[in-house]
Amino acid sequence: MKKYFWSIILSLVVGIYLGKFTLSQYDDFNVFPVSFGSDTIYFLQEGVYSNVDIMKNSMSSFDYYIYDKEDDGYHTYVGITKSRENALKLEGFYKEKGYDIYVRENSINNNSFVSVLTQYDILLSNADKDSIDSICSQILGSYEELVINEDKGDTEK
Repeated sequence: MKKYFWSIILSLVVGIYLGKFTLSQYDDFNVFPVSFGSDTIYFLQEGVYSNVDIMKNSMSSFDYYIYDKEDDGYHTYVGITKSRENALKLEGFYKEKGYDIYVRENSINNNSFVSVLTQYDILLSNADKDSIDSICSQILGSYEELVINEDKGDTEK
């Protein structure tokens, strides 16, 4: 036992010294968090419906939409963006087509979706009227995949 005692003490001292030296190297770096919490995004709500059948019938003219069941009914959404300018652009686009659109501001804490949405926002800001529907459908599909389905998976575990 005495034979190993000094080896163990020497190993601990060297380990502590090397650990302290390694960690001190990071004091010189400016480290910023990847995300500062939740991000603000804008949902373009088309309507609120009392039951699923009425909602599906009313939303049949849209290529793609998502909905959320809340206390007062089924809220339907036809677009999502991080940019206030894009939200106004989409609101005008859908109002021009005859739909009443309400822009709802919400927070989200899903870095994967926010990253994807940032890329789609670049496309939306430069999109013409012919491609807006397609881009909105892709955004909603990504939201459904990365946020809604992920949340369902978390509750099933």
